[in-house]
Amino acid sequence: MNKKILAVAEALSNEKSLSKKIVFKILENALNTVIKQKYKQKINIRIYINKKNGKFYIYRRWIVVKKVIYPEKEINLNKAIYKNKKIKLGEFIENKIKKIKFDRITTQKIKKIIIQKIKEKKKNINFKKIIKKKGKIITGFIKKIDTKYILLDIGNNLEAKILNKNIFLKNKLKIGKKIKGLIYYIDKKYNNNYQILIKRSGINFLIKLLKIEIPEIKNNTIKIKSISRKPGLRSKIAVISNNKKIDAIGSCIGIKGLRIKAISNELLGEKIDIILWNKNIKKFIKNIIHPIKILNLNINKKKKYINIYVKLKNLAQIIGKQGQNIKLSSKLIGWNINVLRKNI
Repeated sequence: MNKKILAVAEALSNEKSLSKKIVFKILENALNTVIKQKYKQKINIRIYINKKNGKFYIYRRWIVVKKVIYPEKEINLNKAIYKNKKIKLGEFIENKIKKIKFDRITTQKIKKIIIQKIKEKKKNINFKKIIKKKGKIITGFIKKIDTKYILLDIGNNLEAKILNKNIFLKNKLKIGKKIKGLIYYIDKKYNNNYQILIKRSGINFLIKLLKIEIPEIKNNTIKIKSISRKPGLRSKIAVISNNKKIDAIGSCIGIKGLRIKAISNELLGEKIDIILWNKNIKKFIKNIIHPIKILNLNINKKKKYINIYVKLKNLAQIIGKQGQNIKLSSKLIGWNINVLRKNI
């Protein structure tokens, strides 16, 4: 048994990437649980494993108290002093228990407990790592599509949920599909269960994707000035280059549109408009409406609204389906935009 304990500790340490100190603690706890089950009374015991030779020792213990309520676990201070003159309240009196024989069933119980405890330990370690990723993007595989949420396998025996309010184009998602999401909530719940929530619908998620695909945004060569988004349908992003030699629009779109296409694909086909920002409101609105020509433009700075006049044939295009295009344009600029036709 002694050599087996050392062999088990060595194997688990290597296989599960856990320190031997942790593995021995798990072994001690497993032995503790199984040995307690051999007694009819609820007793306290302590297990010590010699990490050099694998020998283990079992001690039954009683805690020192003023008044004994549970004699199987407690001992009166006056009685304890006879065994140890220096003993204090809250300390333990221990008696060594003779070796207990481990039959096949007991051994199987120990193995089962060890496997369970290691899973819990690994899960706890992985959870501590994931806490550091709050506010960051994580990748996972869709494990389950429920009526209220989507369950993702994010690796290391951890799962994350996307709640319905943070899901768009659910019909395009399938079991096994690899998707990204932004971790925004992490909580350790009862009995070592964890709740990790991610979302894909917010503007922050889009910004993180832009930084992944466009190095110039990540290193702040290109600055995002404003964003408006309708998840799953369309996003508008106003950018400006801090370097005159760098083309803000071209850098964001990428060669053959590869950069912006990668982001659009991750967002399940969401259309993304990259617009050159300008502090001059007239020039900025023209960049937003481009390539449609504005025939006339009136600005009310006090009430922050803009009237733009275009040809009748361009009216529907600027407004967009259910007015989404013009709503996003208004949010991007921070002003109300009224689109009017001009009779020519």
